[in-house]
Amino acid sequence: MSVVIPAHNEETTIEHVVSEAFRSLDILDVQGEVLVSASGCTDDTAVAAQHAGATVVTAPIGKGAAITDGVAHARGDIICLVDGDLKYFGDPPLVALLVDPILRGISDACVSDLYWRPLYPQMWLHGFFAPIAGLLFPEMLARVGTTPWSGQRAARRNLWPESLPADFTADIALLLHWNRHAKTLRSVLADDWVNPQRPKHDLMSQELDVLIAHAISENRIDADAAPKIRNWYESTHKEMATYKPDVDDPHEFERRILSRSIIALHQHLELPGALPRG
Repeated sequence: MSVVIPAHNEETTIEHVVSEAFRSLDILDVQGEVLVSASGCTDDTAVAAQHAGATVVTAPIGKGAAITDGVAHARGDIICLVDGDLKYFGDPPLVALLVDPILRGISDACVSDLYWRPLYPQMWLHGFFAPIAGLLFPEMLARVGTTPWSGQRAARRNLWPESLPADFTADIALLLHWNRHAKTLRSVLADDWVNPQRPKHDLMSQELDVLIAHAISENRIDADAAPKIRNWYESTHKEMATYKPDVDDPHEFERRILSRSIIALHQHLELPGALPRG
């Protein structure tokens, strides 16, 4: 198996991530390799990764570009992807947790369900992803867990596409590819973790474009639905921005934004049986 670690300027964390990947190979008792796909790095990420025993692949900048180049160099029958800045506190380590169901034959692709997460991804899930994916790809929601945005995932080699978007939309593009091609895509409940919160300007809007294009290509919607969905997105995005950290209860806000987002989506698309206001 191969562990591919996309990394952009992660010199402070990469040795730990690499060492945990090697520890996972020992726990699983499989032969394997650890590759760090150094994406446009200007620090000592590559040096630190080599010091920890990883093979370094020099990739263009962009997470998708790093994934694509790393997977292209990987030799394993199973490929596991973990971020270069992730600190995972559970045991067994995350790679072992993700790959074990594949080795046991109960899954051909896994996405980590990282139950602890800050509010922003929760709003992404409740206000954006669950409503639109639930409408366009309802079969996917039951397969990908509560953190489908997670970059921590594993699959048999034949499920990795030869190309992905070069940017951060690669995560959702890969999710959609597996939804189409994986027979037993499953989420795997994981433990506590932390990684830096880095702003990704307009990423949600770009992800919406990927979802719409994929739905049109699969004949799930007509092209004329795209502007209506875009109008829905603008309204629900404004709704997310109303959250007041010192006033709103986060769990109640999540429930409220999910309900309102679903209602608004049905109304923008003029669907029969739209949920009533309330």
